[in-house]
Amino acid sequence: MASATEGPATLATLANGEKITEEDLSEQLARRVDLRGSARNSWGVENVLREMAMTRTLMHEGEKMGEARQEDRKHLRFDDAYALTILKKMSPACEAPADVVAARKYYDEHPEAFQVPPMARLSRVMLPKDMVLEGEPAGGWLLMQAQAIASGAKKLDEVVRQAEAVYKLDPQGDLGWVTMVEEIPILRALAGAQQGELVGPVPEGDFVYLFYLAAKREGRTLAWDEVAASASKRAVIFCREQSNKQLQEQMFKKYGVVINQPAIRELFKNKKVKQ
Repeated sequence: MASATEGPATLATLANGEKITEEDLSEQLARRVDLRGSARNSWGVENVLREMAMTRTLMHEGEKMGEARQEDRKHLRFDDAYALTILKKMSPACEAPADVVAARKYYDEHPEAFQVPPMARLSRVMLPKDMVLEGEPAGGWLLMQAQAIASGAKKLDEVVRQAEAVYKLDPQGDLGWVTMVEEIPILRALAGAQQGELVGPVPEGDFVYLFYLAAKREGRTLAWDEVAASASKRAVIFCREQSNKQLQEQMFKKYGVVINQPAIRELFKNKKVKQ
């Protein structure tokens, strides 16, 4: 943890010596309300920092292109609107297949664009790590509840009600159907779980979780008949997603972007991320 004399912790760096600090992160979250929900755990903060770093690299590229900035936004170090303009200029055109025959050809050649990811009907109990319930830290308390549920001595609904009584900032209990995205670390813990299983306690960021998989649907490739009407639209969306990922990789390599994951974890350890 950075001391008062050391200044704010460095969360990301560029090869030119530029730093993105915890102070920059706090200012960005204060300005971008839409990002605050993403910053409740370490992987969410990492994604916010990646976006901030990408914004800076695009701004540098824009300057090299000679692209002018709006006068009323020149004071912004993270000018998202300007960065989006540069992103569009640098991204390849994504054109829809010309007709049904071309769309079917794209479907056959790019099955990854027509994947349905695994999904699970999840129930969740989440508590701040430092919370104490019935004389036990949150992780220990959730472990005891998981054992009680597994033995039949207690029902999940009872545990949900107890958790809701002490922590109400996030939904407890049934979350509905959730896409199992591999990029989200906490969902990786559920990848091998089967329907009807309890998973946890799982620590992540400033919280500890207990999950119940009420149902699970495995991932699959959609059949042509299911996507024929939307194949062209899917092709464009997939093209944009892939080009954005590739461009970020290129820009991070070009500008030497490094995300300081230990420093991010330290923020949560010391509760320095403001919600």
